[in-house]
Amino acid sequence: MIKSLTYKCFVFFSVCLIALQPALGKDEKTPVGTSTVTSSARQLVWPPPPLEPRIRYLKSISTSDDIRGEKGFWRKFWEFFRGPEVHAMIKPMAVVADSKGRIFIADPAAKRIHVFEPARKKYRFIETVDKQFLQFPINVALDDEDNLYIVDGERRRVFSVTPQGKLKQIYGKQGQLQRPSGIAIDSRRKVLYVADPPAHDIKVFSLTDGKQKKSIGKRGVQPGEFNFPAWLAVDSESRLYVTDSLNGRIQILTQDGKPLSSIGKLGDSTGSFSSPKGIALDSEGHLYVTDAGFDNIQIFDKNGRLLLYFGSAGQAPGLFWMPSGIFIDRNDNIYIADSYNRRVQIFQYLKVKASP
Repeated sequence: MIKSLTYKCFVFFSVCLIALQPALGKDEKTPVGTSTVTSSARQLVWPPPPLEPRIRYLKSISTSDDIRGEKGFWRKFWEFFRGPEVHAMIKPMAVVADSKGRIFIADPAAKRIHVFEPARKKYRFIETVDKQFLQFPINVALDDEDNLYIVDGERRRVFSVTPQGKLKQIYGKQGQLQRPSGIAIDSRRKVLYVADPPAHDIKVFSLTDGKQKKSIGKRGVQPGEFNFPAWLAVDSESRLYVTDSLNGRIQILTQDGKPLSSIGKLGDSTGSFSSPKGIALDSEGHLYVTDAGFDNIQIFDKNGRLLLYFGSAGQAPGLFWMPSGIFIDRNDNIYIADSYNRRVQIFQYLKVKASP
């Protein structure tokens, strides 16, 4: 009886191994959009040689498998029976990375925040805040203590949670926000800016108590006026940058909301915009603007002069399909939500080498 059972188990295990051979082989095809790229893709730089490069492509992330490394025998074995447990992006809109290297991606189509932890090769997600499911998490931001701020356009709130996931503060009482989108934090002044496109203004909240302090702007085309403001950024001198979407420009305001200057206009010429989206600044104060219409990223200096643009329409590394949010960390790594390619592409700004 025991010998018969042992023999049956041996036969079953042998059949499993034979069935698993295709899955365990080394000739697996890599899905489109994963972080595995050719060596030539890893050498993508802008501008191309012989000019000195300023932007370098690093990698892409689209599913939970992209940070888990190669599958071991036992993981493949169990996935053969249970099916693979892969979490993929549907429509990433915004991205940030904290001081620990954790990457947070707002995906309103999936109604969750994807959390990738490359150092630990772990993936998790956030789908509930304040004991309710997220409905339309469209944007994210971080403060100096790595607290995460989540904008939910459908719930008309901004939620801040600690790195451990504990709710810290809620911004936006009933009727204060119509449908928030962009967000920016001035940690030095303890101020939270929230773009409210249907209201054509920027709401200003206290970081500490969550109370609204004031609103900036109204609908119009004059300096300091907006037509569906959607994305925000703050520089080291507390200047506020606003993607004034339907006016086709980036407005720069003082910390008190007074207009200073603007960059760009609607058009198809160099330095113009088709559909400007996310904005971010690198360590040297250059302004990066994603354009979902041109499928590229334009880079401007402090005076609004176009320095460089990279990207065009496509699915290969370094190409985009309606890019949206952008984030630049303290090491000048550039994270771009490549929305319709269902991935986040990561680049690096290469500083000018100092002369000897």
